[in-house]
Amino acid sequence: MSEEIDNIKKILDNSSYFYKKDNIYVDKRTEDYAVNFGLQWNKFALTQYDSFTELPLTRNRLINSSEWKDEEINKKLIIELGSGAGRFTEILLSTNSYVVSVEMSDAIYANSKNNKSEKIIFIKSSLTDIEILNNLFDYVLCYGVAQHTPNIMKTYGACYKFGKKGSKISIDHYARLSYPTTKSIWRPITKRIKPSILLKIIKFYIPYYFPFDLFLRTKLPKILRLLIRLIFPIPCFNYINEKNIPQDKRVLIEWAIMDTFDALGAKYDKPLSEKELQKIAKTIGLEKYKIKKTSSILILNGVK
Repeated sequence: MSEEIDNIKKILDNSSYFYKKDNIYVDKRTEDYAVNFGLQWNKFALTQYDSFTELPLTRNRLINSSEWKDEEINKKLIIELGSGAGRFTEILLSTNSYVVSVEMSDAIYANSKNNKSEKIIFIKSSLTDIEILNNLFDYVLCYGVAQHTPNIMKTYGACYKFGKKGSKISIDHYARLSYPTTKSIWRPITKRIKPSILLKIIKFYIPYYFPFDLFLRTKLPKILRLLIRLIFPIPCFNYINEKNIPQDKRVLIEWAIMDTFDALGAKYDKPLSEKELQKIAKTIGLEKYKIKKTSSILILNGVK
């Protein structure tokens, strides 16, 4: 398998589109429309790492969502699309997999710093610009990405093409909700604010607002809570009582800042219905697939 990693390095080395910087292959063509994510993941580089939280949060999410087993992906070649700061990269490497980690934003530098290994290649590029790597991979992983791209169909098509025949593909996507949220109310405004300024605003108000939000969530009846949120729709992603999130107040505030910025700052945010995702799966050519749904996320697992 190390031969396959070496082969990918040769492909990139021989391409006129890439140059090497800090052990990262950087695509000259890529226009970074995900500046906010680069800012976010360099500010919160370790927040979601299992090695940092000392809880198997990311491991559980990966296993439960993809349904891949450690022994199954052991020594397999995996392409991870939109890796951010590398929370899933850490888990993939721990299974003894060979990983090609792709990220368009400057978050790739945080990932490279956090995950040093001879079994990984880092690429700073848009996932739709690296067709030279088509048909090479045993597994394709794309979490937290597709809804933030300008052309969703092109994104899913690219994910499909990276896999070999018989490869497994796992992609998640925001589910379209039938009711308004603080995110949907504020995004028409916040997506136009410079990311660095928006982050400063969120970092300023969340620590002050968080105790009140905590009171709303834990002390008031649901009807009254919804009424107050309708009158004062202040965005705050509060994970109190979430079993998958550390319940330390400092950590909760950090996650609230990070995910509120994530929700409000992305240039593109395009949720899908389950029916729309089914249509995409059929269009790109997945022979076998299933869609799992949580309260806010759709997960497409399929075989090429």
